[in-house]
Amino acid sequence: MTFKISVVMPVYNAEKELNAAIDSIINQSLGFENIELIIVDDCSTDNSRNIISDYANEYDNIVPVFLDENSGLPGKPRSLGIKYASADYISFLDSDDEYLKEGLENLYNTILTQDSDFVIGSHIINLDGDKVKVKFLQSDERLVNLNPLESQEIFDSLSLNYFVAPWGKIFKKELILDNNISFPEDTLCEDTYFYFKALINSNKISVLPNTQVYMYNTFEHKKTAIHGHDIKKFNRFLKGMYNVNDLLEPVKLSQHVTIGENIGSLLLIFSNLDKTHKMYAVKEIYKFEKHLNCKIDIHRREIAVLNNKVLNKQFKQAIFISKLYTSLYNNQTIKNLYRKFNIRKNN
Repeated sequence: MTFKISVVMPVYNAEKELNAAIDSIINQSLGFENIELIIVDDCSTDNSRNIISDYANEYDNIVPVFLDENSGLPGKPRSLGIKYASADYISFLDSDDEYLKEGLENLYNTILTQDSDFVIGSHIINLDGDKVKVKFLQSDERLVNLNPLESQEIFDSLSLNYFVAPWGKIFKKELILDNNISFPEDTLCEDTYFYFKALINSNKISVLPNTQVYMYNTFEHKKTAIHGHDIKKFNRFLKGMYNVNDLLEPVKLSQHVTIGENIGSLLLIFSNLDKTHKMYAVKEIYKFEKHLNCKIDIHRREIAVLNNKVLNKQFKQAIFISKLYTSLYNNQTIKNLYRKFNIRKNN
């Protein structure tokens, strides 16, 4: 069979949301017969494998891939999915999210008509039923075409965290294969690495600032790789940031925005570490920032305050502030209000 799009979906213990994710692809306006859905199960221990098998038995264009050992990170399943993809265009879906009904059709039609290297669609954030439309580039245009390396302003505008996830996009498979673009398998920040390697190897990308193609679901029970705050996750994220910095260092544009965005994520992980690991972690953050060849840009004031303590080597004060932030953020009511405030503030 010849498909228009291959959709790659990594899965690990996603039985609660898996049906909704798969059904969102089956119900696409593009026609499910035009879509190849590659589901890579990372050795789930719940009922995910049975759910995947049931769908694969019903639909010939659902390709199940079952790993024998859990990789612990989404990089390996995503990269493996790329190898199985037979279509000329590739999209990604997380197993607890959904594509909106016309999402893939909008992405596919845009990449065909514009002949872009990849297309970025906007999305909706679903925070336990409270849905917010994300507006990209603060533009009223339906379509914006950009050369990502044309100027610092354009590069900065495409470097914010809500751009870097692989989902909500469509890529030319040729772009990925010709430039050996894959997800690092032993680090976090792997999606940032993949995105920027695609970005710096592209001559033209298209953005749909006001066309929502994807539903990013954030549930209180949802545990992603970044939210399991332990020293192993910290080290994997930090290693991923070094990889991103090394990737972007030859580019003749400052990466201050994306590094600043990820420093914020690293400081969040640091804040939630066990106290026995905090002094080690804060010194590692300091060492990383001193390694950088640019001054970073942190927009969130509370994160900037914490980071300034780190940069001034006031490590004990940084640890104290991090404990305060953690106690506030772990209060469910405060956490929800904080997340909603930041989502709406940026839109």
